[in-house]
Amino acid sequence: MSSIKTLPRIAEPVQRWKRFGEKQLFLPNHVVALLRPKPKQSPHLATFAVPLQFNKLDLRDYLHHAYGVETTAIRSFINQPKPERKNKNGPWYRPRAQKMMIAELVKPFVWPDPVKEEEDLKQWDHEMFQKLQKDRRAQEKKQKNPKKVPLRTKLAVPDDVRSVSEQARELLRKAKGLEDGEEGEGKKETKLDM
Repeated sequence: MSSIKTLPRIAEPVQRWKRFGEKQLFLPNHVVALLRPKPKQSPHLATFAVPLQFNKLDLRDYLHHAYGVETTAIRSFINQPKPERKNKNGPWYRPRAQKMMIAELVKPFVWPDPVKEEEDLKQWDHEMFQKLQKDRRAQEKKQKNPKKVPLRTKLAVPDDVRSVSEQARELLRKAKGLEDGEEGEGKKETKLDM
């Protein structure tokens, strides 16, 4: 037995360094969407809709590397939608689940108030956005019912296509006129119908 008494060791402060993932993604194929918070939600909490295969470390790395945002904790949960039917009498199926993550931010983030006046929306070309949205809805409506899609021959010819075809006819006439003087009238006129 040794007669040397060992003194209790004084606890040293431990600094914990956050380790971040080293997997490099240059062209990510996932979408991370920041959702508008609920009315009484703290500005230190941010809610994200993420892919199902995302984990907490992936979101923390993503926020740190892409935006320089520090997080203290992340909670995740999966929203399972109710079963639905495609048709009234069709088979039951469950739509795809959606994974949500709530990140606690070191610095608060407050959503800006929505723009209400139309003059403020002009700087973002809101009129063009509305026209595109209207066209997109009309296209989706056409595609939902393929029986009502008109044949290409039944559609009216757009003005730009008509003008291009007229220009092509004119070029062919001029080319034929030049060649007629050289070779004679042995060629038939090419017809472009639109």
